[in-house]
Amino acid sequence: MSPYTAVHMTAEQELKNEYPKAFRYAVLAAIGIHLLAFLFTPDWKPKPYQLRERQVLEAINIPDQISIPPPPKEEAKPIVPTEIEPSEDADAAETIASTELDVEAPPELPPAPQRAEFFSAFDEPPQVITQVSPVYPDMARQAELEGVVMVQIGVNEFGDVVEATIVQGVEGLNQAAIEAVYKWKFRPAKQRDIPVPVRIVVPIRFVLRG
Repeated sequence: MSPYTAVHMTAEQELKNEYPKAFRYAVLAAIGIHLLAFLFTPDWKPKPYQLRERQVLEAINIPDQISIPPPPKEEAKPIVPTEIEPSEDADAAETIASTELDVEAPPELPPAPQRAEFFSAFDEPPQVITQVSPVYPDMARQAELEGVVMVQIGVNEFGDVVEATIVQGVEGLNQAAIEAVYKWKFRPAKQRDIPVPVRIVVPIRFVLRG
């Protein structure tokens, strides 16, 4: 056996002999670290869960019954011109139209486009986005006048109030109700996912608060 082999076997044997001692030291060190971590770790106290404050929104009750406007009047059909063959006995002045041009005359303007009619049926009703409270009239406040004014409003396809009429009013409060609804803003009604103008009836409540 060479000296190199003897030295190598001796070092390996020493490592095997030292292994149990090193293992015990490692186990003791790990236990000590865990004890120190347990003793010096601060206590953790859970905090109770708090709900976020919810914003209270005041919604208005839109009645289910919506007044349906009368159907549009039937317009007379336009008269279709018919071609007339000129007669051989007709005068030239009767068969040839006038070709005189008056350059000083103002040009003829095309007729204004007709406003779209309000829809009486729709898939989705209009939804209030901005609701402005009415200003209580001084005379009504002094007279301690209260009540509910029913206003029929026309909401166009852009969500704007374009008309307002009193359906059921209270004398002294009607004008304030009309002025208030003109400042409202809606998400327009939809018919087959297309915004359409509609008429609805909304209640405007006047209540004196102490």
